[in-house]
Amino acid sequence: MFGIGRQKYAATDMTAANLRRMVRALLCIGAMVAVIVAKGQQPVPAVQYTRSVAVPLNGVLLFDKVTDAWTWTFGHEPGAKLLLSDRTNGIMEGTARVNFRSAMLTLREESMGYVQYHVAMNVTAGECRVTVNELVHTGNRTTARGGVHLGRLVQSAEPPAKVRGLGGSNAVRLYAEVKATAGERVDALLKAFEARLRASAEP
Repeated sequence: MFGIGRQKYAATDMTAANLRRMVRALLCIGAMVAVIVAKGQQPVPAVQYTRSVAVPLNGVLLFDKVTDAWTWTFGHEPGAKLLLSDRTNGIMEGTARVNFRSAMLTLREESMGYVQYHVAMNVTAGECRVTVNELVHTGNRTTARGGVHLGRLVQSAEPPAKVRGLGGSNAVRLYAEVKATAGERVDALLKAFEARLRASAEP
């Protein structure tokens, strides 16, 4: 009898140990899955353009030259508006937009609109750093079917949200076209801004 009892206790101990091992294994698997899911849910970085221009001027003088460069470049763009001009701290902020009309026939009228963007200029002695970010596409709200809005432009081939009325491949093509149109214009403006800033700072 005692032998049988000991066998039963041993079997019970083995079963409990196996259960503990299984629970630990499941917890480890659950933690691994959570990490993978969390990585998959990390937000895709937004599209952003930066340029640093070195100019041999003190901060105050350079700020005045930056103001001039803004006026003759970004300041001439559709919807351009200067939001902040802080000469003491060397900070300027503004907004403007790039008009957009797709070369695609599909939903051309609905997607026709603009890409709004934000411009930040940080001025220190000898340097101006320009950042263009917060690019957001807004379509044509006046159409019978409503506008197609691609929203925030991010660094991925696909739009961050499903595009109403467009299949996957067409949505990717339209999204790439919007980003290319905005990127080409912003890049041209940054080059013009740098050229104007350097030219105005020459003796």
